[in-house]
Amino acid sequence: MNTKWIWGVAGMAILAIVGMKLAGYPPVKNGTEATIGTAQRYQAPQIEAKDVAVGDTSAQALMQTDTWDAIVKDETLRTLLQDASFRAKLQDPELRQALSNADLLRALRSQGAARALADPELSKKFNDAEFIKKLADPELQSALRNPALVRALADANVRAQLAKADIAAALSRPAFQAALQDRGFVRAMSDSRFQAALARGGGCDEFGCGTNSPIIDGAVIR
Repeated sequence: MNTKWIWGVAGMAILAIVGMKLAGYPPVKNGTEATIGTAQRYQAPQIEAKDVAVGDTSAQALMQTDTWDAIVKDETLRTLLQDASFRAKLQDPELRQALSNADLLRALRSQGAARALADPELSKKFNDAEFIKKLADPELQSALRNPALVRALADANVRAQLAKADIAAALSRPAFQAALQDRGFVRAMSDSRFQAALARGGGCDEFGCGTNSPIIDGAVIR
């Protein structure tokens, strides 16, 4: 009888202990066990490539090309591209296409074009089809039938630039023509780093010389 009573009490004690554990007693202290538990419950998501933001590298990429090197070494082109209004006009894809046309560029180099562009009274009539027909220079007539060019010529500063013989000639150079076909060039024109590099003329500064040390987001790319 004593043995049965002892085993009965032991069985009840075991059942009580199991019941307390299932009920969460005693509570876990704020120690190593709790820390491990928290770490197991929270798993931070892994960073993927698409989550990393990359800045626009158009200006940096452009300044590593032969086209850029030729432009900064060409004083006429470099000066022209420092003109904010001219750069703004080059954002027009139709104007870039027009300036890629050899016949139009030849017309801009003519004496008739230089006189017409320099004369503010004549330039007011560039939208007048009848006036265009009366021009003596057939190539200039053809050029002024291009709507994108006429829109650009509405800007007095652009007219003054294109009236210069050296500017008109520079537009035909391989470096400028290559730049017109480069979408990176178009994007880079609005980048302050592009403008600063043009003003520096590819010379040296505290970060290095020429196109070998463009500054991207405050870092020097070697």
